[in-house]
Amino acid sequence: MNQTFHGLRLEALACVAPEGRLTLEDYAARFGEAIAERYHKVVGVGQVRRAAPGTSAADLARAAAERLPGDLRAEVDAFLCVTQTPRFDAPPESCLLQRELGLGEHVIALDINQGCAGFMAALQAAAHFLLHPAVRRVLICGGDVLSGRIDETDHATAFMFSDVGFAALVGRGGGDTWAFANGTAGSKAITLPRGGAFRMDGADVFSFTVSKVPEQILSLRTPEVDCLLLHQSNAFIMKQIGRLCGFAPEQVPTDIADFGNASSASLPLLLCDLAQNRGWRGKRTAILSGYGCGLTWVSARMPIDFDSTPFTLAFLPHDRR
Repeated sequence: MNQTFHGLRLEALACVAPEGRLTLEDYAARFGEAIAERYHKVVGVGQVRRAAPGTSAADLARAAAERLPGDLRAEVDAFLCVTQTPRFDAPPESCLLQRELGLGEHVIALDINQGCAGFMAALQAAAHFLLHPAVRRVLICGGDVLSGRIDETDHATAFMFSDVGFAALVGRGGGDTWAFANGTAGSKAITLPRGGAFRMDGADVFSFTVSKVPEQILSLRTPEVDCLLLHQSNAFIMKQIGRLCGFAPEQVPTDIADFGNASSASLPLLLCDLAQNRGWRGKRTAILSGYGCGLTWVSARMPIDFDSTPFTLAFLPHDRR
């Protein structure tokens, strides 16, 4: 389904990542130099971020929200929590974070569990909420701590995920247009069983990402699109998507070498990294695309203003939550 929304604005975006790291050398010491070299060449991960023991996704999301400018309690009428690693099955993580962040009791609080497509799914949901005049602002918080949900003996996934939290404010203002496209295949190719470890059928995921995702991106592409910002899934896959969609390599920036796959925080982290560390400036029309478990894929064509939007990327000491 393709949908268009007018007059929306990304007001601010913040990410937090732990200082604790697992490096390619650590991976090689566990699985051998040959496997590490091949993994780095294909997947592109050079290091991943690891949260301190006992840190939850909610801890990281709250730390990110605290770095947003202004008073979060002002004019926030809807709150979306994006995570697949909540503290409890019930109550919803959004309800707990709503109180911990001091949001009003009137605020609509909902959980979104869409894995790596979660940020884009939340942006689309926020756009729908903002169609109603009673909703002034939508706060999106999320992230995952997947380091405790992986099989350390599985060389395909043991060195893939970073623990990262993010927070975004979405509101109205200006004449910008956001165009969304979404889809889901209802697949079990990527699973995180209750109480179990992350599992992925690599062949099915690869086939999906080089067919469905480019098709969706091309449905949104217009001549004025400046760049393609992808969920940081796999260096080889991202190169293939960029090539199939007709983007030059420099139009498809990546930070998977520095941060690995940050699940739902992947795109927020890339945006903050581009603004804070890569010197991106000006207003650029981008296509953002998130894809993952489900198999779900959500993309949007939207302007990103790197001059006027506050982007923050902070690192948490490994012993602090």
